[in-house]
Amino acid sequence: MSGDLLSHDFDAINQMMEIGIPKYASSTGGIYFYKDGRDVPDVWNATFEYPDKDLTLLYSATLSSNNPRGNRIMGHDASMQMGGQSGGGSVHGFVVTADSESTQYKDRLNSGIINTRYPIYTYSPGSKQIDGVTSATSRYFANKGLLYTYREGKRVDPTHLHIKDWLDSIRDGSQPKCNIEVAFHEAVACHMATESYLQGRRIEWDPVNRKLI
Repeated sequence: MSGDLLSHDFDAINQMMEIGIPKYASSTGGIYFYKDGRDVPDVWNATFEYPDKDLTLLYSATLSSNNPRGNRIMGHDASMQMGGQSGGGSVHGFVVTADSESTQYKDRLNSGIINTRYPIYTYSPGSKQIDGVTSATSRYFANKGLLYTYREGKRVDPTHLHIKDWLDSIRDGSQPKCNIEVAFHEAVACHMATESYLQGRRIEWDPVNRKLI
């Protein structure tokens, strides 16, 4: 679970926020639905703690449900929903909604300029491009933003962008966007979550000795 589905979501958040390797990781779950001999949990939850950044990353997977929750960044002033469901509808792109207790938007909330029932910003590229016969798996990955993206108004396969980034790095000697250091962050975070699940305890990262404790 952590080396497959989690790795994509962690990498996406890390690329946006540069959170790096967590200080602590805890995970729990089990095989609660698919009694078919598998040894990977079908219900799994992981918590990654960043005390120095004052944030926590939560990951939740329930393989027996097709409910597309997407990704959400929740802050004191606003929340950003990326993919999944928001307000009863599907989100292809992202939606930003102000928090009712926001300090930054306090005056505009009190005056009624901003209403927490409605987004303050919405970006939804090509939402009608997923048709009614698209497979559940395709819809899942589309909601995660893993099937396509947009460049200059055109829908493109992000795999091609990854290949272009790699070829550009070879040609000009630059580092690819997901270089070895970024990949290391992702791998360590995933291993921390896996070890926590297997050992039944919180795992800590030792940045000096570069090992799990």
